[in-house]
Amino acid sequence: MGIIRPRKGNNKRAEIKKGVVSIATKRKPADQLKKRGRKNVYDEKIKPYLPQIHEWAQEKTEAQIAKILDISKQTFCKYKAEHPELLDALKKSKSELVKTLYSTLIRKAEGFQYTETKTIKERDPETGQLVTVREENYTRTALPDVAALHLLLKNNDRENWADNPQMLELKKQELEIQKQKAEENNW
Repeated sequence: MGIIRPRKGNNKRAEIKKGVVSIATKRKPADQLKKRGRKNVYDEKIKPYLPQIHEWAQEKTEAQIAKILDISKQTFCKYKAEHPELLDALKKSKSELVKTLYSTLIRKAEGFQYTETKTIKERDPETGQLVTVREENYTRTALPDVAALHLLLKNNDRENWADNPQMLELKKQELEIQKQKAEENNW
């Protein structure tokens, strides 16, 4: 193997040790180095849209929000981890959605009344066009939904409405045994 010599004007220095060539370069201070990779676009694509993201999160998935913002799902997840204001906006939105859905479920389980408006149109014999004759309002009643009742009772009164009450009792006993063992071991 021959000796490799650097070209003229090159600031690299070649060293040959036992057949291995290593090229050393002069290092720049850390503040003068350029950052590698793509630039962070959080301030451009995410931060101005935080109020809209709060609204979107109530009806869209995170993947759909990322697509609207023209970033990948992975980048969106990375920004969630790096920027607490984004994570807070998503959490608040999800908690509001859960409250709304819960109250709707309770309303459906109890049954409710609503008003339905029916518009009656007839053809005008002279012009042949549809003309609104009158509007009729009806008050309808939505009956209580058994599935909604079951779901609410199952989640809010587990002792009496569990799918498998014996399993629930076994889990309680297992928890007590674990607590006793933890106290014995001075956790």
